[in-house]
Amino acid sequence: MKQWSVIIVDDQQACIDHLLKWLKMIPNVKILETFTEPIRALTFLRFNKVDLVILDVQMEEMNGLDFISALPKMKTKIILYTAFAEFEDKGYQRHVVDVLLKPVSYTRLLVALGRFDTEMQITSPELNDRDSLDHYDAYFNIKGPIRYMRKLVRFKDIFYISASNRYVLIYTNLTNDPLVSNSSFQEIKNMLPRNWFIQCAKGFIFNSIYFNSYKKHMIKLNHVKNEIPVGDLNVFTDFRDFIQHNVV
Repeated sequence: MKQWSVIIVDDQQACIDHLLKWLKMIPNVKILETFTEPIRALTFLRFNKVDLVILDVQMEEMNGLDFISALPKMKTKIILYTAFAEFEDKGYQRHVVDVLLKPVSYTRLLVALGRFDTEMQITSPELNDRDSLDHYDAYFNIKGPIRYMRKLVRFKDIFYISASNRYVLIYTNLTNDPLVSNSSFQEIKNMLPRNWFIQCAKGFIFNSIYFNSYKKHMIKLNHVKNEIPVGDLNVFTDFRDFIQHNVV
């Protein structure tokens, strides 16, 4: 069964929690992130491949219809989630998959996700094979010590990233020494595609396509000499889910 990546954008946390209660019961839905601030969601969408956005309409920071207009050019689908039926026509004019009225029932949510699944299978069959970064060309431009100096690093070339005092070290297959960024660890984390980059400990994120093995709270990556520490699995649940998936 194809697993679809989903984010929720709603400035009311209670509405997000209501959706999460139902979505956690659906095995082919993976919640990448939830946002109460639509601007942060737009930034996330610039750097992460997301199949579906469940989107509130009336938000203080940005109207949901304006959010759709501001979306990066991509094949991400939209389901509107609103308390006002009058937004249905405006939503369908923007080619949303469905419009859900709050508070949505579990059965009605399943109907909407069924429509989304059918539409994706028809319009984007290539998304059924999306297990590698080989054709993923997003990148960082890392600032150098000289003004306007930049070093381009594609995400697929990154082994792992670690926080070190006031800096972030980026280890790649391009050079033996790590590249140094003045950005915060959280800023860089928010820019990385969650389908492949997993936080395993405080201050450590690794690229799962280079994952080799895990033992005694340490990760071994292919082509990397040093092992990476792993924190509490009850805290870093994305990594816990990663190592528990497809166990034979």
